Amino acid sequence: MNLKLLGIARALNYSPGRHEANDRLILQKTAEVLGRRGCDVRIVTEEELAEGQAELHHDEVVFSMCQGPRATERLLPYEDRGHLILNSPRAVQNCYRGNFVTVLRGRSSLIPATTHVVFGRELPRPRLSFESGRSYWVKRGCVHSTGDGDVVRVRTATELHETMSSMKERGIKSAVVQEHVDGTLVKFYGVMDTDFFRCYAHEEPELSPPEVSAARPAIEGLVRRLGLEIYGGDAVVTDEGKVHVIDINDWPSFARFRNEAAEAIGLHVFRRAVAPARSRAAVLAE
Repeated sequence: MNLKLLGIARALNYSPGRHEANDRLILQKTAEVLGRRGCDVRIVTEEELAEGQAELHHDEVVFSMCQGPRATERLLPYEDRGHLILNSPRAVQNCYRGNFVTVLRGRSSLIPATTHVVFGRELPRPRLSFESGRSYWVKRGCVHSTGDGDVVRVRTATELHETMSSMKERGIKSAVVQEHVDGTLVKFYGVMDTDFFRCYAHEEPELSPPEVSAARPAIEGLVRRLGLEIYGGDAVVTDEGKVHVIDINDWPSFARFRNEAAEAIGLHVFRRAVAPARSRAAVLAE
């Protein structure tokens, strides 16, 4: 069975700084894993897809790092016509922070208090308490951060208003405001329905907090609700050992675990591609 697969590389403006090389490398490594399994793999860029310079062939399974709204919108009709796309463009859109809040609202105690704020003609003034040293993170509400000023910690109502004003002036239409949680910041990475799950403390990369590993089932409950299959994110572990998930990302770079992650992703994509291909072959044989 000669499986045909299309990889879509993330647009450069959604891979800022060091992520540019790392994002391309994990996609290329995944393509190599699939190639060794006998798959016919080609790669295009998100920019080519968004500009209409690349199309999906009718028999291709897609593994995609697309993140921008233009490219994900172009993928939706293909998915509706039956193309298998990993991650689903709808799942990617669910990871836009404003959508993230809506999809997961009230679904888990893992997520700190988070509010989605839409910028209208007049900026809203969320009723937040800054007493007892409370602070909040203001994050752009659409695509994940691409530069300075997209994620800002604020400690006063004035700072909150100034940060939202700055975002609005830059053309950003909404933000999420999330309560700050003290503790150890942990990066986590996983591939659904595989053994692959890794995490490390941001400030001490050699440390893999067991609380986050133990929380994998709960984390993946959130991931499934978003619709992701290849994912990463950020969590905070408090001094009391409680895990708070503060962000979930579609297909991160897996830079610290690139080779083993590519093997897990390639296997997952291959398995998902084989199942519908066998079903199509069975139908044709009838």
